[in-house]
Amino acid sequence: MKTIFAALLGIGLVASAASASDYMSAADVKALFTDKTFDGVFLKKNKKFTAYEATDGSHNVVSANGKKSDGRKWSVNDKGQHCTTSKKWKEPRCSFIKDAGNGEYHKINDAGEHTHTLTNFRDGNQL
Repeated sequence: MKTIFAALLGIGLVASAASASDYMSAADVKALFTDKTFDGVFLKKNKKFTAYEATDGSHNVVSANGKKSDGRKWSVNDKGQHCTTSKKWKEPRCSFIKDAGNGEYHKINDAGEHTHTLTNFRDGNQL
């Protein structure tokens, strides 16, 4: 039984390391988001939104009901994570970005959970 548990634990660690290597680099994350508008879904609440990441670090979000969220910031930290702030939280919340293919990107939190799906990246402010 101990051998089986050790083998399963080893497989889990290898799988985690493999998915971590799939995360985009800081340079690629900056290129993906800078001066781009994109569509997203916050999976936990199935909330759809459109966002624009300005070159000055502004993070502008419009929810599906048309409500605008201003005063937010975005950045990329030294781990290559995409980080955002809001009026509710001043400390940045950061997630790794994984290219899922076909123009779809996943935000992955520090616990390894897929929290957001992002698609339809386009140049400039299209809000």
